[in-house]
Amino acid sequence: MKSKFVSNIFAIFFGAALVSYFFLPLLAMGRFAFQVTPVINLTWDNLFEGWKFDSITRALLNPKVLETATLTGGLTLLTIFITLLALLPIATFVEVARPGWKPWLTAVTILPWIIPPVALVVGVAATFRPFAPWFLSNPLSLSFFYAIWMLPFSYRAIAGQLSMIGAKTLFEASQSLGASTLSFFFKVLLPNIRNSLTVATLLIVAAVTGEFTFAALLLKQTFPVYLIDLQSEDVRSGYALALLVIVATAVLLSFVTSSLRKRGGQFNAIGV
Repeated sequence: MKSKFVSNIFAIFFGAALVSYFFLPLLAMGRFAFQVTPVINLTWDNLFEGWKFDSITRALLNPKVLETATLTGGLTLLTIFITLLALLPIATFVEVARPGWKPWLTAVTILPWIIPPVALVVGVAATFRPFAPWFLSNPLSLSFFYAIWMLPFSYRAIAGQLSMIGAKTLFEASQSLGASTLSFFFKVLLPNIRNSLTVATLLIVAAVTGEFTFAALLLKQTFPVYLIDLQSEDVRSGYALALLVIVATAVLLSFVTSSLRKRGGQFNAIGV
């Protein structure tokens, strides 16, 4: 009985610490972005006074915000397309026809997180700059780096569910019924791995919309890069916009996980 009481106390303390760790900084950001009363002048009497939302209005009306957000949105869509186009056929082929290659493919997909982003950018840039300078000069080239960077997560999201549904068994069954490889891929496989594709897509969206290192090193002004500049130009607008992005990402994550659970899926590290 005593051990149970101690464990409950520990769980409550841990939960309170976790909530404080995540939500207190957000509350501080919100107060700084929207309340014009200085902290030194705050009292219990004026705690709810002086709240204005013109900072977020200025941020949303900033043409540079719209420009960089559009670029980041395009990079997100292109990264999703490149990742799924390259990874899904390879992961399916290995699962169905070459299961012995899975440890090697897993090891390869881990490399982007073993190699530091700075080294990855410098190495790839040095490779492409002599004979394809147009590639690095185009902001859309960032999608190539993002696709590589997200390999450890997107591969596990897809490979986990391919293994769970028994893709090899499904392929053999479809072949015995006379289905072609393309029919199996589009009519059998894709409907059965929708959850993992959703997870992989959401991870890419969350990563690309917040990625700073690659864009800054390649001198591309994406939304996260300009957000830092905005915080030096108009600090309240910068913090208000950053808070809006955090809240929007949390709402998107909650919506997707809720949708997955309603369909009987789970949102976890292996994408099932």
